[in-house]
Amino acid sequence: MKKVLVYCWDSVCEPMTIRAMKESGYQVLILNEKMHDYHADAGFAQKFITFLHAEKPDVVFSYDYFPLISMICQMNAVPYAAWIYDCPQYTLLSKTITNECNHIFCFDEDYTVRLQQLGAKNVCHFPLAADMELYGNAMHQMESKKPLGRGNVSETGMNGTGKYASDISFVGSLYNDEKNRLLSADLSEHTAGYVEGLIRAQQKIYGYNLIKESFADEIVNEIVGKCRLTLGDAYVTDPVQMASDAINMEVTSRDRQDVLAVLALYFDVDLYTNSKLPEALAGMSKLRIKGTVDYQTQMPLVFYNSKINLNITSRTIETGVPQRVFDILACGGFCLTNYQKEISDLFEDGKELVMYTGLEDLVQKVEYYLKHEEERDAIAKAGYEKVKEYFNIDKRIQELLNRIE
Repeated sequence: MKKVLVYCWDSVCEPMTIRAMKESGYQVLILNEKMHDYHADAGFAQKFITFLHAEKPDVVFSYDYFPLISMICQMNAVPYAAWIYDCPQYTLLSKTITNECNHIFCFDEDYTVRLQQLGAKNVCHFPLAADMELYGNAMHQMESKKPLGRGNVSETGMNGTGKYASDISFVGSLYNDEKNRLLSADLSEHTAGYVEGLIRAQQKIYGYNLIKESFADEIVNEIVGKCRLTLGDAYVTDPVQMASDAINMEVTSRDRQDVLAVLALYFDVDLYTNSKLPEALAGMSKLRIKGTVDYQTQMPLVFYNSKINLNITSRTIETGVPQRVFDILACGGFCLTNYQKEISDLFEDGKELVMYTGLEDLVQKVEYYLKHEEERDAIAKAGYEKVKEYFNIDKRIQELLNRIE
């Protein structure tokens, strides 16, 4: 039996992946030691090496990429598989990505090409996956073993409250906190005006990122410096990409605020987030703030019981399909998403999910699908079947590990 050592750092995808590995016949070893420095953490390295030598796994696996794990695997001739689902992820600018032990599986096609250009040898484009048992597990954990249909849950909800029934829901961050470094950067008047123009232009365009192609060197340098984006000697310097990511996070924040604001003018919208409500959204009577939901036990009920689930892709994801899309569809939910190249490549618009290309288009499609329940449910069912057939974690993790053998 093949041994897989999984480094766990609380990725939401870890439980389904570990289950899928075990059910596929792999012996799964788990290490969840906290890493304080991605390149030089002596305490972590000692524990990891001791565990590695004692258990002798055939492969080490993690979601996202950890340079220190790569260095240890390189020294011990053990393959390291990293499935990338976050973007941006600056550990991928580490000079260790050229290590022969690495097998990097990247969810974003453009990001994959970028990694190849940086010298990563074993890197491939590999879309994400979902747990087809996510909704069923949530029902089992939070109510009972008795099957409940969509109508039952919507009418009674948890403990009879009906709190998971929504016309429109969005689960996610508004990116208006300290992670959005552009908000606190003291940019010069010229650079601030230039950046504002880029943000407004990018917001009007779906499926293509124009920001990287629109920089002068002095603009890039000021953004990198004032946003404190310097990484150090262990990393490859890519200031244009880093400046672009900083701006794209702010574009994402505004995208999400604008979508919620325009929809809440006409429809009831439920927002599940731990983000502080921005002034632009405060006081909107149709926007209901629900707080956070547990990924494993509550989020699936939101997706299943919402008539329309929104996906508003982070602009730092240039082409890839976010995990949220797969999760919505795996729970039998109807997904309304912004246009994104790989979403269009992998799913049929109007049949398995629905895409919008602007705010006016979004409002029209929300109005239409709220009124057409049978069509909406048929699309949700087709989306579920597509994920079940092609993006089921049980199949995908087996394919991933087979590529290493």
